[in-house]
Amino acid sequence: MEKARECPRCWVEMKKEEVAVLGPNVIIDVCPNCQGIWFDDNELKKVLGDRKLANYLTKQIGTQSKSKLVCPRCGGLMDLEYAQEVEIDVCLDCHGAWLDYGELERLKEKSEAGYTGDKEKKAEEEWEEMMAKRRKRELNSLFGRLIR
Repeated sequence: MEKARECPRCWVEMKKEEVAVLGPNVIIDVCPNCQGIWFDDNELKKVLGDRKLANYLTKQIGTQSKSKLVCPRCGGLMDLEYAQEVEIDVCLDCHGAWLDYGELERLKEKSEAGYTGDKEKKAEEEWEEMMAKRRKRELNSLFGRLIR
């Protein structure tokens, strides 16, 4: 049995919560005090679903960590990553992620906006392509009539 984890902010024992996702559910650790959430490696991506989280992360591993947290899973050094404007503490060893209260919701909003934006951009490109083909047909038809 896995030992209980302590919150990296408050040092109180975190409670396990099950999150329903497509496929096997994910068990996350939630601090009852500060409401921060610990995600083991890849759990955050599973919870967010197909929202291209990997594209948002701008990993900048340096020799000095900017995070003040210690990993609740392995005790390793944590560093900061950025998913758009959301700051995520990530363990450099086990790759787990810590989100402070409200950051999961902000991340979902950002990723859903990006996901929707991708769909809108693709639809706009398809529309422009269709309109360009239509203009080309109309111009060919016009030139064909002018040449006759």
